Amino acid sequence: MTRHHQRLVALTGSLALPYIALKTYWAAGGRAGMTDSFDMADEFRRNGGPAALIWLERHGVDFTAALALTGVALALLLAHRPPARPLPRRLLLVPAWAGTLLIPYGLLTALLGALGSGSGNAPLTGWVIPAGAAAFVGIGTALALSAWPHRFSRRTATAR
Repeated sequence: MTRHHQRLVALTGSLALPYIALKTYWAAGGRAGMTDSFDMADEFRRNGGPAALIWLERHGVDFTAALALTGVALALLLAHRPPARPLPRRLLLVPAWAGTLLIPYGLLTALLGALGSGSGNAPLTGWVIPAGAAAFVGIGTALALSAWPHRFSRRTATAR
C-alpha cells in the first residue's frame, strides 16, 4: 500500500476523532451538545440497552466511542500491512468489510439530520449530528480503503 493510500486512510479515519472525544466527554458527565434533560445512560435504559452498557456509560465509558476507536485502529493496522503478508481473514478482513456499512449509515444520518426530526424537542443540538455522520462515513471509508488491497490476496490465511 502506498504512502498516499495510508495517508488517505488516516485522514478519513481522523473524521471519527471529534465523535470519539464528544462521546467520551458525555460519558464523563459533560453536557455540551445535549439538552439539559437528556441523559445518555437513561436513554439506553429506556430503549432496552444491556445492563453492561448502561453500567459502562454511568462509569465514564461510552461503548460507541470504544467501537469507533477500534474501527479506526483496524483500518490503520490494515493500511500498514502489506497485502502479500497473510491475514487472518475472519479476525481482520470480515470486520473491516462489515464496517463499511457505516458509510450508508452515516449518509442516512446526515440526510435525516438535514431534514430534521420535526418534533422540535430533539435531545441533541444541531452540530452533534454532522459530527456523528462524518465519523460514521469516515470510519467506513477508512475501513474500505484499508481492506481493499487485501481482497484478492492469495496468501490470505484463514483464522483457525
